[in-house]
Amino acid sequence: MSKHLLALLFFCTASIVFFYPNTLYAKVRPKKITINTENDAKIFVDGKLVNNTSTEIKVGAYAQVNVRVEKAGYITQERNYINDGKHTLASTDYIKLEKDDAYENSMVTNLANQDIDVRTSHNEDDSWKLINRIITGYFDVIAVTDKATGYMCTAWVVKSFKAATIRTRLIIKTGNTDPLTYKAKLVSEIAPPGVAASSDESFRNWDRLLRTFENVVPELQSRLTK
Repeated sequence: MSKHLLALLFFCTASIVFFYPNTLYAKVRPKKITINTENDAKIFVDGKLVNNTSTEIKVGAYAQVNVRVEKAGYITQERNYINDGKHTLASTDYIKLEKDDAYENSMVTNLANQDIDVRTSHNEDDSWKLINRIITGYFDVIAVTDKATGYMCTAWVVKSFKAATIRTRLIIKTGNTDPLTYKAKLVSEIAPPGVAASSDESFRNWDRLLRTFENVVPELQSRLTK
C-alpha cells in the first residue's frame, strides 16, 4: 500500500474520530419547553418545586430534565425530556392528570391506624359473639381469634387501583376487664400498584380509609352498648 494511500486513510479516520462528534454536537441546541398542567397542580423540575399550573424549563444540549406533576386526588405524572438530537421536543407540553381512583374511594379519618375504644354493656361471651357477627359483615376471613385473651385479627383485604394497592385489616383486643372494654384498630396501608399483599416492605401507613370500612368501628361502638 502506498504512503499516499496510508496518509489518506489516516486523515479520514482522524476526521471521523475528532470532527464528527463536534459536528453532531453543533446540531443540538438548548431547548425551552413550556409545561402546562391542571389548575392547582404542583410542578417539580429535577425534584425541585418551581411553580403551579405552568412553568418553562430549559433542556441543555445532550441533557435530560425530569418533570413531575402532583395534585391531591390525581395520579402523579412524571416525564423525562431528553435533548440529544434523537428525541423530538415540542416548544410546549400539556401534562394531563388522571383522577386517582384510590383517592376517590377513600376518606381521611382519625379511625385509620389508631386504637379506638369500644365500650360494651354486654358480658364477655355475648360481646365476643356480637363482635364476631359485626366483623364478618365487613371481612370475609378472620385470621386469628382467641376469646381467652380477647384478641382477634382479620386477614388483609386487598384492593388494587391504578395508582396504588391498598390493604386493610381490623385488630380487636381487650382494653380493660372491669369495666369490660375493647380496642379496635383499622390498619390501612398503601403500596405502589401491582404489589403483592404479602410484600410487607412495600407498604406504609395510609392516613386514608377505604369507604367500604368506614362504618365498622362506629357500628361496633353503637351495637355493643345497646
